[in-house]
Amino acid sequence: MITVPSKHAERSFIEHGVSAQKLFRNPYGVDLAMFPATPAPPPQSPPTIIMVGRWSLRKGCDLLAEAWQRLAVDGVRLLHVGELDDAPVPREPGFEHRGTVDQRALTRCYAGAHVLALASREDGFGLVQAQALASGLPVVATEYTGAEDLQEHLQNAGSIAVVPVSDVDALTRALATQLARARAMRGVRDLLGSARDRLSWREYGKRYAAMLRAA
Repeated sequence: MITVPSKHAERSFIEHGVSAQKLFRNPYGVDLAMFPATPAPPPQSPPTIIMVGRWSLRKGCDLLAEAWQRLAVDGVRLLHVGELDDAPVPREPGFEHRGTVDQRALTRCYAGAHVLALASREDGFGLVQAQALASGLPVVATEYTGAEDLQEHLQNAGSIAVVPVSDVDALTRALATQLARARAMRGVRDLLGSARDRLSWREYGKRYAAMLRAA
């Protein structure tokens, strides 16, 4: 058996001649204790998009920057948490780079943002998406991030907007829509409800164990 974390990774094996019967798809889990639901930012706070990970072309950060620049005229901020890599870094006001933080401090970054964006050109499974959802942030991600797999575990699939890779127009529209939704939230942002445990490492392990028993 070959274990893969997402549908698009699974499809890539099949396209290269691997039998679907040999593949086991199991999306990664997240430490839910480390990423609790967070209170919505105050209504007067600027709409903020957060991207967590390397600022790179692989992660589509050039595309994200272009989409953000179209929204920046409306006061939208872009917060990057992670290392700088090979993608151009925006110089416009409203962009903030914080560098790498300890994973235990990430929840404070999510708490100050409204939407997580992941514009990757390829990404086996973007675990930051599950972290953000657990923290209460709607997500905008490309089709090559595992976002569609996460949608299967949500009560409201609209908490994740999946857009075609390299489509800046679609990315911009989805960000605007999710920002409007996020800014309407009040109190503790609980996007997962009773589906919360489905994103846990425990559930990941249970799915893996069930596959091994069946095999």
